[in-house]
Amino acid sequence: MTASVVIAYYRGLPDLDVQLDALAAQDHTGDFEVIVSDNEGSAQLRRHLDTHPLKERLNLRWVDSSDIAGTSHARNVGTRGARGDFIAYCDQDDAVHPTWLRAMVNTARDADLIGGPLERDTLNDPVVAAWRALPNPEEPVVLGRHLPMSFGCNLGVRREVFDAVGGWDEDYPTAGGDVEFCWRVQTAGYTFGYAPEAMVAYRYRTGMRESWAQVIDYASEEARVAKQYGVPGRQWWWFPIHAGVVLATCPLWPWGWSRRRRGAWIWVTGNLVGRIKGSLKYRVVYL
Repeated sequence: MTASVVIAYYRGLPDLDVQLDALAAQDHTGDFEVIVSDNEGSAQLRRHLDTHPLKERLNLRWVDSSDIAGTSHARNVGTRGARGDFIAYCDQDDAVHPTWLRAMVNTARDADLIGGPLERDTLNDPVVAAWRALPNPEEPVVLGRHLPMSFGCNLGVRREVFDAVGGWDEDYPTAGGDVEFCWRVQTAGYTFGYAPEAMVAYRYRTGMRESWAQVIDYASEEARVAKQYGVPGRQWWWFPIHAGVVLATCPLWPWGWSRRRRGAWIWVTGNLVGRIKGSLKYRVVYL
């Protein structure tokens, strides 16, 4: 099975080089290519890739996806320009573990859509890493009591399946697109496989303002996908528990003054605010 790795790019230097180094360290023995889909239209990026020391080793290619803004469009353009019959997606600012591509390709022998876990310790300061808990790496994430999914920074799909479902929905330019894509593939009758060894080191936002905006966007767009697919969401009793945690950990209390505690509160509270925002915006109860 030939593989193509697609990276959606927007203002990603120098972090992109960390990801490219990680891809060069893969223990996958088959041939693969790396496509950087440039959603910025950056002459600097193109020059950087043209002279990159890993250009030959990674079969590194640049494609222009700057005509329409959004990660989903960048992934579509990169995938349609790919030569492989299996597409693996990772992000510009993360770092895949050495076993990542091998685990993805091996799992794809028996499944159509592949997901893997994330870890927070490799690329993040310990204080920032404590802001946000990540899902259990041994099993896939199931959102809204519906179907398993994997985040867009660690996702793979057979090329024929991508073509059959029409690719990523560009009405979800950033947040929510991975959830929608995973659910659409599965509701079309294709299978989901999970590869615990396909681990990705995930890079957090380091500013609290950026984290606040990110988590609100995530939760709001999750509500949108839930409405689209008729998903029930959490059990009713989760909302009062969530609200109680927000109040109990509020930085107004002395035990919440440290940067570690304030960052964690931002993420938990932003998720609740995003759920409320999405419920109101999309006229669905997703709390």
